[in-house]
Amino acid sequence: MERFWTVAQVIAPIFAAIFLGMLAKRKQLLTPAENQGLQKFVMNFGLPCVVFNSCLTAQMGVESLSSMALALPLVVIGTFWAFRARKKQFPYHNLPQLFTAQETGMLGIPLYMILFGVDQAYRMGVLDLTQAVTAYPVIAILSADAGENPSVGKIVKKVLTSPLLIMSMLGLALNLSGIGKWLDAVGIGGVITESTSFLGQPISAMMIFSVGYNFSLTKGNRDVIVKISLIHFLLFAVGGILIQLALCLIPNVDMLTRWALLLYCTLPASYLAPSLGRSQEDFTVASGVCSILTVVSIAVFCCIAAIVA
Repeated sequence: MERFWTVAQVIAPIFAAIFLGMLAKRKQLLTPAENQGLQKFVMNFGLPCVVFNSCLTAQMGVESLSSMALALPLVVIGTFWAFRARKKQFPYHNLPQLFTAQETGMLGIPLYMILFGVDQAYRMGVLDLTQAVTAYPVIAILSADAGENPSVGKIVKKVLTSPLLIMSMLGLALNLSGIGKWLDAVGIGGVITESTSFLGQPISAMMIFSVGYNFSLTKGNRDVIVKISLIHFLLFAVGGILIQLALCLIPNVDMLTRWALLLYCTLPASYLAPSLGRSQEDFTVASGVCSILTVVSIAVFCCIAAIVA
């Protein structure tokens, strides 16, 4: 019973934020323009701060690198497929973000901590960092407003000047150079991380709220939302099976690493995806996919929790 309430503490806020977003739209408490204003804060201020802290404090180990190497091909394949499908089958601007990253930060890490404790959270954390290879450039590309028919040079300039990319590179540079540890030693590091953490605190609620605000499952979009959700689920389910088979070839793999990779493959698409839309249809489809996959993910998590218990 105690485990049930612990699980509820993580799941309930997510569904509460989705419900409040739906309520705000139904009661017209926020206009679409005001909701987009919240999304701009996330993209330009909150998320860059979160990414900076993640890159600054990341710790690497041999088994962590193995997990990253196994997970990376999966998101790379999904990203390439999504860009191709956006041209031919699903013409939604933010479609790639639904396949370039799993929602490890707001859902995966908390759920994993429930099962195996805070001290093991890094096993999911390194998988979250793995996604940076595909997610950060894709976010920068999708959020770059380069106008109609932009040149390659203009797109590259927009990507390179993206707050998200700049902050992620800065965090990695401070981490790998050792400057980050020196800043901690002199007391400046704590001030920097606390300041950026403060700016990043509201983005979880804002992103999930936006998912609920844009959620709409009607006859007009139901089929495409279900179809994209099914493709996402099957891609990561097959990938998850192959990863587990690959782990059998690696000696002395910790079972906690296996569980981390299994849970990772069952997570929903990034809750950031709706925020990267350019039209109401983009917002609605991405929100519907995120919502459906969240329900599926939580159902699978309950099965995993029962097995682990």
